[in-house]
Amino acid sequence: MKWFIKCFKQYADFEGRARRKEYWWFWLIYLIVSVVLIIGWMVPIVNMAAASASADELDEMEFYGLMLDNLANPFLIIWLLFYLATLIPGIAVSVRRLHDIGKSGWWYLLPLGTSLLNSVAELLDESHIGLTLILMLISLGAGILFLVWMFTDSQYGPNQWGPNPKGESNPTEEQNTLEP
Repeated sequence: MKWFIKCFKQYADFEGRARRKEYWWFWLIYLIVSVVLIIGWMVPIVNMAAASASADELDEMEFYGLMLDNLANPFLIIWLLFYLATLIPGIAVSVRRLHDIGKSGWWYLLPLGTSLLNSVAELLDESHIGLTLILMLISLGAGILFLVWMFTDSQYGPNQWGPNPKGESNPTEEQNTLEP
């Protein structure tokens, strides 16, 4: 929990570096809170759907109608507020995490670009199946690359974004300073 709070203390701080621990704890707590709130929002919808018709008779539009009827649910409102409150710290910790591995924070736009590619792929009809497949593969590859970066260990020693948050220096530098 301390890492989640640390991200809020550095609310819009895009400078410096963030350890893997800080990044992953922030997103784990975000995920847990989001899942709990979304389940709280969906339970009444599922109950209404079960009460209104059998699962075989309920079509997609009726289910969406039930979701729209349940927009004033407190769980949804709390989740939207939680999402808005964590949006900037989530971007900031991601940028600092990229800095920690020696990458520019601009690489954070990679997931945004891939989600745009997915949106384009969804808009294409079946006659463009080859292009759709290529766009989806590019998106998948970029997503895997970003995930690998987020799991990558800190760059040793200081880099252009600051000192190593783990307090470690480059082991080769330490070896060179030792007396023979």
